[in-house]
Amino acid sequence: MRQRERIISALKERGELWEPAPGLVGLRGETSARLGHIDATLAARCRAETPDEWSVPAALPLGVLERADYFASFPQWLTMATHLTDDPHKLERIATSASPSHEAAGCGVPPTVALPPAVCYGVYAALAGTIVSERRTVTAQGRCWRHEGDRFEPLERGWAFTMREIVCIGTESECVDFRDRGIAIAQSFAAGLHVDGELAAAEDPFFAPTGRGRALLQRLKGLKQELRLPIGDGDTVAAASFNLHERFFGEAFDIRLADGSPAYTACVAFGLERWLLASLVGSDTPVLEETLR
Repeated sequence: MRQRERIISALKERGELWEPAPGLVGLRGETSARLGHIDATLAARCRAETPDEWSVPAALPLGVLERADYFASFPQWLTMATHLTDDPHKLERIATSASPSHEAAGCGVPPTVALPPAVCYGVYAALAGTIVSERRTVTAQGRCWRHEGDRFEPLERGWAFTMREIVCIGTESECVDFRDRGIAIAQSFAAGLHVDGELAAAEDPFFAPTGRGRALLQRLKGLKQELRLPIGDGDTVAAASFNLHERFFGEAFDIRLADGSPAYTACVAFGLERWLLASLVGSDTPVLEETLR
């Protein structure tokens, strides 16, 4: 059994981690407290870069994702949200059914919103149609959803997970400088957790029929980098990403600089559960020693 599997198994035995469904994880006790400490420490470092903290909406209109070209890029990940019909006959049928959960599954209305696959979409949507006269950075944390088939692993790859982002809107040079500072924040944070991170070039897993060229271009232009953290047995996981979007979101959401040109954007994203996993694997504190007993 791999080291991280032993840790997850021990946490389940202690009742500090549970999975009500594939890709969905609950935490409590010392493990939840550790995640809270990671969250608070990272949030403080992000606020040192920008004091402008947002609370983004819990769902996104499908039109926002269409504007961001999401359906051509990552449709395989999307989780849409709906609600039950208000048809009284169908509601009565659900209420009186011997299996109401099964009956309800077929009575949802067509969805108009989706659960966020990333925090930054809510930022760009809120700034749509605006002029950014000087560099603007915001930070936000939120629950994100990406359905990756049968690849779910507790803390390593979830259907739902927690993401902290810093988003920058400005000129090209401002976004490049911002990304460099974001890399420094992540590396310093990893060092504080006594975790050895490795910076690596990367590309997004674009939907195959439409994205091969974009993934290649992304790598050739060095637009995406990741900080990969060890999670035992020689394996690593991308716990932070550093992304230059050029003018894509500025054009898609009509966010402009003072001279009228589309703004450049960049974001730095941290997957908190992956930082938790790496800290558990790499820790030599009594918390982990107790977990592995």
